[in-house]
Amino acid sequence: MAASTIPAVMTPEVLGRALGEAPDPELARVAVSRMGDRTEARELLSRPEIIPAAARLLGFSTAASDFFLAHPEELEALADVHPRALQELLDEAAGDVARLGANAGLRRFRRRATYRVAARDLAGADVEAVMAELSSVAEACIRLAVQDGDGFAVIGMGKLGGEELNYSSDVDLLFVHRDSGAKAHDDAGKRAAGVVAMLSVPTGEGQALRVDATLRPEGRSGPLSRSLDSMIEYYARHAATWERQALLKARSVAGDLALGHQFVGSVTPFVYPAVLPASAIEDVRASKARIEDQVRFLGKEAVEVKRGRGGIRDVEFAVQLLQLVHGRRYVRLREPNTLRALAALADEGFVARADAEALAGSYRFLRQLEHRLQMVRELQTHELPTDQRSRGPLARSMGLADPAHLLSEHARHTDIVRTLHERLFYRPLLDAFAGATPPRPSLDRAATEELLAGLGFADPTGAYRSLARMVDPDTRLGRVIGTLFPVVVPALAFAAVPDAALVRFERVTEALRHEDRFADTLADRPDGARRLAALTAASSAFTDTLVARPNLAAAALEPPARERPLFPGHSLGTLVRVAAGYAAGEVRVPEVGRLLAAVADGVIQQAVAQAESELPMAVIALGRLGGEELSFASDLDVMFVYEGESAAEFEAARQRAEYIVASIREAGWQADPDLRPEGKSGSLARSMASYLEYWERWAQTWEFQSLLRARFVAGDEALGRRFLSNAADFAYPERLTFEQVAAIRRMRVRMEE
Repeated sequence: MAASTIPAVMTPEVLGRALGEAPDPELARVAVSRMGDRTEARELLSRPEIIPAAARLLGFSTAASDFFLAHPEELEALADVHPRALQELLDEAAGDVARLGANAGLRRFRRRATYRVAARDLAGADVEAVMAELSSVAEACIRLAVQDGDGFAVIGMGKLGGEELNYSSDVDLLFVHRDSGAKAHDDAGKRAAGVVAMLSVPTGEGQALRVDATLRPEGRSGPLSRSLDSMIEYYARHAATWERQALLKARSVAGDLALGHQFVGSVTPFVYPAVLPASAIEDVRASKARIEDQVRFLGKEAVEVKRGRGGIRDVEFAVQLLQLVHGRRYVRLREPNTLRALAALADEGFVARADAEALAGSYRFLRQLEHRLQMVRELQTHELPTDQRSRGPLARSMGLADPAHLLSEHARHTDIVRTLHERLFYRPLLDAFAGATPPRPSLDRAATEELLAGLGFADPTGAYRSLARMVDPDTRLGRVIGTLFPVVVPALAFAAVPDAALVRFERVTEALRHEDRFADTLADRPDGARRLAALTAASSAFTDTLVARPNLAAAALEPPARERPLFPGHSLGTLVRVAAGYAAGEVRVPEVGRLLAAVADGVIQQAVAQAESELPMAVIALGRLGGEELSFASDLDVMFVYEGESAAEFEAARQRAEYIVASIREAGWQADPDLRPEGKSGSLARSMASYLEYWERWAQTWEFQSLLRARFVAGDEALGRRFLSNAADFAYPERLTFEQVAAIRRMRVRMEE
């Protein structure tokens, strides 16, 4: 660099350090040298608060260099690159318009403000803050272009609506006016055309914004602005799924903001209808497939940051599909911004937090990479450069050591995105909300194996063979399972070993191979298919049960019943139903305990009813059954109490208790009466008077402790209440003796050992 071009108060050492920190030091040196020929630029670049930001920016963006070379006085903007709020940007833009006129002022403001954001971006600014401010810069331009907006509103769509613009985004706009008359229509059309021209017509300063108004009803052939009533009628009667999907991002940005908010509120019922059209999910998936086909045809799957495999669109489509399906009931999901919507989906439980965090992290990386690609020449590009010369500065601008590191990080993040995209796009429950054309694994082996691998199957080839056997088109069940592939396979993928889970599921379907009635039920219950798959994924024991007794499989299709009483005659089926609901994540552990206790209560009540006797008798639950905290492997702790004193009554009570225990065991449960007085050596049934005598004279502390969970289950209710009242007197004494406290502690130690 010639000595005359070095800024006057800038030493070669300081300048060299600043240039060396640029993504492309040589590009920065050339740019600063060119600037140094201008007195004003030389003076500004000599300031220590400007040169670091200037070197980074000029050492990466040739578009920025061209701008500051043409307008060296604008280097002042790099002295303070702190984030600006919308009102601050509006004031700044208004000053430029007053100084330079509307066209030149808006263009000068937009470029200066954009490069100021870019300087902060290259210094490591948060990507969300960068997207938000770029969106605010565009919004300020639009508001000044509209000027008087009474009865005329501008709706931001796409990335503008989501407050996630990049450096060279088109801004997608809709125009809506309040009045419906012909004159109002003509006036609004002229105003909309004027706004588009003011923002988009190229001048010596370029464009303020590239406006795309083709998302409007009827596209290019439709009027540029429509009345609110006309908009509502169109979306109610004619809108395609993609048009409703586009409205996910709708936001009032300029003009009559109240009218804009009214528009957004009016079209919300069409975005989130009470009944989702059966074709909606199919349409969204088909739209995504067309994008992928186009990129694949161009051979750019690996280099297209936006539309390629694992790219930005994978994140956006996955999030938007979940919004369309679940946003109808969960208002919080109605969020135009992708990252905020993803966070809401995680908070509401529709996406695992770890998955949401991974997806958000990769989305941030890809958006930052897209920003860097567009920052260089301010072109609308989304492709990684193929030459090493360009990849080096790009990598350094991302804080990465070299091109190899850039490519490995890009591959890592796109793998994460693709895996999670597949999981979310074909996640359980989506097809339970709306019909969709499912994948056809028997016809597309390569795509199916790729999906299986992405879902975590260790042997996708073997998994495909297993799946192909299940979707046998010669059987009704095979055809139904083929249509439920998007529900079943992701549910199996949640297993610790997905491949083993798929084998277990195949065993169950093989046992049901010719059960057409079950196949018909399954076809009507895609959510039930998810439960059945989740159960086999979670439990080999329940899989064995279903294989041995295929008639129980229908129970797994039903949601877990929470009402009482359950039908005691179907206890094993109800048990399967609860287990499937638990495996599918529809019930939590405490509720499982209550549901299983309800099933067990029904079994005991049925056994008592069958053991007919005029002798008053009650069955008392203890332990986990008494506390309604059963697990799937719990025994049923019970006691039997009767009313009477004679030897004949004792014998009748004993026989009836034995019958009840045997009936419980025949129903598939393990009754355990060993908590009774004297344990195994004691009488199976005792009179109330006998219990009182035992508690008074011989009972140990642990026996009183077991009474804390006593609960009446079946038989004579009055007797049961009296038993519980008497038991409470011993279980809850006025005070515990030292010996009782010590005994409780010893019991605790023995249990822990």
